[in-house]
Amino acid sequence: MKGLIYNNFYSMEGNLKISFAIALLLSVVSFSVKDSGLLQMIIAMQIFVFTVNVGTSLHADVLAKWNKFERTLPIKFSDIIKAKYISFVMLLLLGIIMGLSTTILVYMINGFSMIHSVLYGYAFGLTLAATVAGMMYPLMLKIGTDKNEMILFLSAIGGVGLFVLVAAVLSPFTDGMNMKHPMVGIVSTMIALSLLIVSYFVSVKIYQRKEFT
Repeated sequence: MKGLIYNNFYSMEGNLKISFAIALLLSVVSFSVKDSGLLQMIIAMQIFVFTVNVGTSLHADVLAKWNKFERTLPIKFSDIIKAKYISFVMLLLLGIIMGLSTTILVYMINGFSMIHSVLYGYAFGLTLAATVAGMMYPLMLKIGTDKNEMILFLSAIGGVGLFVLVAAVLSPFTDGMNMKHPMVGIVSTMIALSLLIVSYFVSVKIYQRKEFT
């Protein structure tokens, strides 16, 4: 299992470095940010920027024909998929940790005056990242990685759509369609994380039936 996880991160090593660089740059930018909307997007992007590496890892496996070799290993197919999803969760955690650097800077500069913006940024970022990871992997298993950019784009739209849908459904309880209401953020994040869990079982079924040529 550890070897599979190491391989997942090895295949996206170059892109991970770029993700770290972008996340650090966003933290530096937050020094001068006074607008709450921009701060929210900075934190959301710090979380999301690591998840986009999912497509890179899967495509690299196809190019190296690792996706065929790993099926010959003396492990269960479900463990192969589990290693992928553990890697996805680790990417989410990396994004959260990088977002903490921005949170600390915001606290040092503004105290708790913009904490609501920080929380919204986390909620939106986690919803987007978890939805993208949960949608991308089963879709790429099913139709291949050749169209990974399109799948990433559609998955991102799905994440935003989920947030909007939850805001619409909860509008009677949030004084109108208020996407920045804490209840919307909490429910959206819980649904997105649940989608990621369900996605694991769907991916196992697809992987078991898939023929790699």
